[in-house]
Amino acid sequence: MNKIRFLAVVMVVLLSISLVGAQMTPRGGTVVVSDGEQLVGKNFNPFSPDPLNFTDRFIYEPMLIFNPVDGGVATPWLATGYEYGEDLQSVTFNIREGVMWSDGEALDAGDVAFTFNLFLDVPATDKAAVSDFLESVEVVDDMTVNFNLNRVYTLAHELIGGQMIVPEHDWADVEDYALFTNSEPVGTGAMTAVADFNEQSYTLCRNESYWRVDESGEQLPYVDCIRQVLFQGNDPANLALINGELDWVGNFVPDIEQTFVAQNPDKHGYYFWPGGATVQLYSNTTKEPFSDVNFRRALSMAIDYNAVTSIGMYGYTNPANAVGLGPRYDSWVSADAIAYADGTGQTRYNPEGAMALLDEAGYVDSDGDGIRNMPGGDNIDFKVQVVNGWTDWVTSVQIMSQNFQDVGLSAVVETPDFGAWFSALQNATYDVSIGWGTAGNTPYNYFRNLLLSELISDEGVANAETWGRWTSDEADALLSSFTETADMGAHMDIVNQLQMLYVENMPAIPLFPGPTWYEYTTYRFTGFPTEDNYYAQGSPWERNSAAIVISAIHCIDDSACGQ
Repeated sequence: MNKIRFLAVVMVVLLSISLVGAQMTPRGGTVVVSDGEQLVGKNFNPFSPDPLNFTDRFIYEPMLIFNPVDGGVATPWLATGYEYGEDLQSVTFNIREGVMWSDGEALDAGDVAFTFNLFLDVPATDKAAVSDFLESVEVVDDMTVNFNLNRVYTLAHELIGGQMIVPEHDWADVEDYALFTNSEPVGTGAMTAVADFNEQSYTLCRNESYWRVDESGEQLPYVDCIRQVLFQGNDPANLALINGELDWVGNFVPDIEQTFVAQNPDKHGYYFWPGGATVQLYSNTTKEPFSDVNFRRALSMAIDYNAVTSIGMYGYTNPANAVGLGPRYDSWVSADAIAYADGTGQTRYNPEGAMALLDEAGYVDSDGDGIRNMPGGDNIDFKVQVVNGWTDWVTSVQIMSQNFQDVGLSAVVETPDFGAWFSALQNATYDVSIGWGTAGNTPYNYFRNLLLSELISDEGVANAETWGRWTSDEADALLSSFTETADMGAHMDIVNQLQMLYVENMPAIPLFPGPTWYEYTTYRFTGFPTEDNYYAQGSPWERNSAAIVISAIHCIDDSACGQ
């Protein structure tokens, strides 16, 4: 196999810069954001289970950024390039010179090595399971780091390049990284100064040492600060958006053309890019009856997918296919896996079939009270959880819970706040839950984040989307084999096998490709991605794109910024 090489082209680093002009760009102002975040504490530790959203968008940065709109092509960021060794069991990154931490210290190879040694030494920080393939890290010189792999892993550059880098001089003396909240962060990102923090909002302001400049040499970003406003749900956030109180938003808005755009067509814009990840229904397979694939299959047959997408999701999306791969992966979808799903009737609305399958599996109403029982006699009653205030998902879950009741299951909706919802998923303290998925350059990312056993930590925390906790040696082996070759034919065959595993075992129930919620107003700022100039995914919750967009936004004029 030939050596895989990547040489940085400096011009691509300026991807977003050319979009906003060069000289005389108005500067200043505070961009006000809402992206569904609810306050869970002042936590800016990027390696904790649930850090604040701005942590890995504007405070810490990776060596490479993968813009999904660009097909996931690697854009040099804190690194200028990478190169695999001849045997594909090492990869070397060249660190960008001139990058400063927000406290004035220079970024160097030691910081990168420290970050990855942290993953190896403190497994709880390794949320992406990099240690699964990483053997060791060595500093070659001040600006060069070599990563030794424990096997051939052709996607190492993606997982290594995408990790947030932290400063050794600020982190080396931390006593407990699992409990470290990093309330006064030191980062390389565009916004690192915590200017305000309260129960209603928090504000980050510019990193005066930020390394990026535009074509005329002006330091980026153009804006002074970014503020996250915390709402208890979509409804109050949408009211603030319609009233022009928000600049950059990533929320569900019902009937958006009438409720939002029509209120001020010149100033109100949105675009729901169709490349989002599939939203799924997860069940806790560590519990009965969810450990039974026939029960999970019956749940999938009970769901009225058209009602979920047309009512719950307001017609912004369509039901997913049986393998959970969204439109961007059409060429990867396995006809054999789809045929298997069609043969079993799963992931298609068929309440009669669901009842027949439940009967066959022994889940019958043995005591005549109208609720099906476990074989041992207990009623089957469970909770379907969804984040309080996420109105699109709440309505969708209400529809599904009624569907489950219609086939004789006692299902009720549970609406915890975000922190409790996420903790329950990670710690297997839930029954059934709606949740997001992953989209990447290939379907590998989707299946890895759903099935890889290494993503479940020794402490039992389910990272990525391993929330259903269905794993297998076969899935692990297939995922490993994908990374041992760069041959596209082999990749297609492996993904076909993963799809068959998925439909045979139903680790999750695919619901719909998730719309990439994104709205903006131009009362004060411009430079946002538009449908005609969609240079990055507009959603403020998409971490790779957000780092690009923040350097393109600027005031419409000096008066708009209060100057």
